[in-house]
Amino acid sequence: MEKNRNPLMSTDRLLAFSDGVFAIAITILILEIKIPKHSDLQAAGGLYAYLLHIWPSYASYIMTFLAIGIYWSNHHWLFTFINKSNHTFNMLNILFLMTISFMPFTTAILGEYILDEEYKNAAVTSYCFGYLLPVIPILIVYLYAVHKHRLVAPNLNNEFIKKMVYKLVFGMLLIMFALGLSFYYPNIALGIIGICLLLYLLPPDTPVYD
Repeated sequence: MEKNRNPLMSTDRLLAFSDGVFAIAITILILEIKIPKHSDLQAAGGLYAYLLHIWPSYASYIMTFLAIGIYWSNHHWLFTFINKSNHTFNMLNILFLMTISFMPFTTAILGEYILDEEYKNAAVTSYCFGYLLPVIPILIVYLYAVHKHRLVAPNLNNEFIKKMVYKLVFGMLLIMFALGLSFYYPNIALGIIGICLLLYLLPPDTPVYD
């Protein structure tokens, strides 16, 4: 008898590893806000002035902290109805986590250059790109899991499955629109990213079963 080459397994270790990556990525964000040296303070006019001057770093930190938190929350929600895993699914999840780990880099770029008129557009573009990256693999993760109910309960409602696909695609298109605008209208692009944050702060739908 031919052995099953893609056996199903528990999601416990996948979730534990994912939580660890999320925790590290969200912690790295604050490390990107550097403690000033004495030479920085002299140039800025003192510590108070320096701390006020780097407000873009605080703003980008808050935005991305919320974004990663929302990605974590929705990832956690997915596993309320994705109850099995396999090797391919694990690798797709690794791809998603790789994009999450990239977000502190684009956050640091935004905080550093958002007030520089020469580089502002590029800074916002890089941030939008970093914000978009996780949406693509999480959509693939979801589609792989629900395809023919591969890793979900066989009685998970098909209309619920389709509705979630539409929501993920809508979010992806909205962020892609922001990315396109960032080349010429960086402030509007950041506004759209802010709208995305507000939309995804809303509680996700409860899974429906037949």
